[in-house]
Amino acid sequence: MLFASLSFAGALDYAYGTQYGKAFSEIAEEDSSACVLKGIVLVMRFDDLGDTLDLSNALSILKNCKTTNFWEPMRRYKIGLINSLFGNTFKSIAETRSAALIFEKREDIDSKAFYAIYAYYAPFVKFKQEDLKNGFERSNQFPFVFGNSLIWILYEEKKYAEALDVANALLKRYPAHPTLLQTKAEMLFYLGKAEEAITMFKESEQLYAKRAPNSIRYWCAVAHLAKMTGDAQWKEKLKSDEYKAIKRWMPKI
Repeated sequence: MLFASLSFAGALDYAYGTQYGKAFSEIAEEDSSACVLKGIVLVMRFDDLGDTLDLSNALSILKNCKTTNFWEPMRRYKIGLINSLFGNTFKSIAETRSAALIFEKREDIDSKAFYAIYAYYAPFVKFKQEDLKNGFERSNQFPFVFGNSLIWILYEEKKYAEALDVANALLKRYPAHPTLLQTKAEMLFYLGKAEEAITMFKESEQLYAKRAPNSIRYWCAVAHLAKMTGDAQWKEKLKSDEYKAIKRWMPKI
């Protein structure tokens, strides 16, 4: 993406490597993309560590953000995503659609890939998987985003082997990324490799117990272990007050 700044590229690389402090330190305040980038990093940190304050801060920053060109639909796209996470469905749809209408008119790789993500979930809109795959393979800034989206689209189509291939490709670039490892484990389970998947989720549960106890990702590991093993120890954890407090944030498992 030729219009991305070096600070943007550096910040995203650190964020994809879960080095969020370094990501923020790379953001140049004079850059027109700075406010959007802060929002992106905060949303990524939430997805990993589960602090909903990151979502609130990201939403505040993005709502007050003034930018142009690619960064304006990107700003709206992220606002739509955050509203979706907060359960504000109508606001999410409106913001995402407004972003998509701008992306649709652009010819760069990233815009086409973001529009493809929108198109997959939007009714009566033609989805071009090749645009998303092209973004995953060729984007300088958003391969993680496009790859992750491609994984879950392939998952919904029950193409688990293809989804696993994408996860492995991302892990070559971002080794040991904790959320990607959970994704890989889930694909392995659906491919009949239950023992390997269970081992990976046990490692993930131990990691998040130290890194972000009671976070969404911690409970994702526990919920998957309860489902995959049927063991009482994992099922009992899901009866705890801590789990009940975070349950509304959990994805369907």
